[in-house]
Amino acid sequence: MNTSSELIPPKWPLKAFYGMSIVSFPLYFTVFVCLLRLRCLSKAYSTTFYSILLQHCIADLLAMFLFFFTNSVRTVPGIREFYFEYQSYYLAASSYNHIYYFLYIRCTGIVFLSLQRYLVITCPNSIITHKVQHASKLQIILVYWITPTLISLVVLTDTNFQYDKLETMAIIAEQSVIKRNTLMALIVVGLTCIFCSLAYGALFYYVRKHTSGMSKNLRRELHLAFQVFVLLLAFFAILAYYGFQNYFSQISNTGPGIFYMRALYPVANGLLSYINPYCILILNRDLARQVYRTVTCHKYKVSEVQVSVNASQSTKHSVTSRKEGSRRDGANQRVIFA
Repeated sequence: MNTSSELIPPKWPLKAFYGMSIVSFPLYFTVFVCLLRLRCLSKAYSTTFYSILLQHCIADLLAMFLFFFTNSVRTVPGIREFYFEYQSYYLAASSYNHIYYFLYIRCTGIVFLSLQRYLVITCPNSIITHKVQHASKLQIILVYWITPTLISLVVLTDTNFQYDKLETMAIIAEQSVIKRNTLMALIVVGLTCIFCSLAYGALFYYVRKHTSGMSKNLRRELHLAFQVFVLLLAFFAILAYYGFQNYFSQISNTGPGIFYMRALYPVANGLLSYINPYCILILNRDLARQVYRTVTCHKYKVSEVQVSVNASQSTKHSVTSRKEGSRRDGANQRVIFA
């Protein structure tokens, strides 16, 4: 990114990011490992929802690792010389392009999570919900990663980046590229917030209309939906960030505003990634309990009672029949919505 000798970006956002990472990155990795192990032990954590959530965790952790690897590590003596000498081999480009690539991955991820919550709760018996709930793990992985990759092709093919000098290792990019990327990021994040807001608005309307007929299993699905909704709030903060960054980049690429916004990126990126483990631990009591048992070196306690039944397996049940079925002890299958 273009630099000016008179303007020095503030250092406190990077220090704040490191402070966040000291606690949040190990915590996030612990949650990720716990979820990975639980998927091998119980069907309750092998559902479509948790498959998407697992990919979202991987994207967050990779985004944080690559930020360290391409931005912080490149200032270390020895590694700095290697980066500078081989910068034309996509090293300088990757330091810039991965920011937008992983942003789009997280955007499509929250859209997939919100859409899955909407389908499972509002139309559990539809053909689309049936296909989503019966998607294989490979299909989920391919859709999760291919979709944002296609969106990011314009960004990933940019290679005209270079480091200004060995001492500072600041990235120099064309102003036209910066303007295009910040505008594209603003559009993608904005569409993400709009789509997810519409999904949760429709979901809220459905819940208000059918509150009296909801089963215990469906209420559990609502708790998972609330977990995703809190995660969505971080995207509104990112939307504001890219709104300001796009505004300053369109005016000038060397002014104090754009320098300050770029300096704030570590905090914005950390907020987008590190909010997820706290949402899981605070709002997902079942998974939080398993994480606690992992940290305290206790064995997992996985109850198959937690497994709800896929809605497509009970196409004859309406909201009212689910309420009646919950009163018949063991008469109907439980549904795997998560």
